[in-house]
Amino acid sequence: MSPVNAMERSYSPIKEMLRRGVFKPGARLEANRLANELGVSMTPVRDVLHQLAGERLVEARIGNGFHVPRLSEGALRDLYEWNAALMTSATRSIDIEVLRAFESPDIPASDRFAAFVAHIAASTSNSEIGIALCNASDRLHPFRVVEAEIFADVDDELASLLIHGKENADAIRRFHVRRIRVSAELLRLRERPRI
Repeated sequence: MSPVNAMERSYSPIKEMLRRGVFKPGARLEANRLANELGVSMTPVRDVLHQLAGERLVEARIGNGFHVPRLSEGALRDLYEWNAALMTSATRSIDIEVLRAFESPDIPASDRFAAFVAHIAASTSNSEIGIALCNASDRLHPFRVVEAEIFADVDDELASLLIHGKENADAIRRFHVRRIRVSAELLRLRERPRI
């Protein structure tokens, strides 16, 4: 298999494991172990880990390998604020009617919200905002996976965001402020590894 194919084959599964919160924050990511699991050599896995470090989904520590980022409460709050600002800006220029497709209750709310954000990012007229929004969404996804343990109404919240259309700046703000208020609890829940 060519190095490019091995890297492409490694990128999505590793990124998805990070997004799902499979690894505990602070955990060292062993390139050798990941390569064995994926059936590729260590070089493309190391290249993927460097790429994910550039996306801030992984930390590269000089002389100490790659680790899952461990956010402080302040950093998580900042990330929610950033995501809210990006979503508010991005939704100004999109056709909100297309977003109604994300109302399916058969898909976990965390995945529907990620697809909702990806669609907003792809539809915005400012590609830089779209790229930044996708990155912030990927970094927040492990917290979305656990938020249903705190909030019983995540499906209703997503529906509320869809209903408000282009005038949803207040709904976006409420959505994010609610999470900022429980950021310590989200961090605690995130400490548990997911499989």
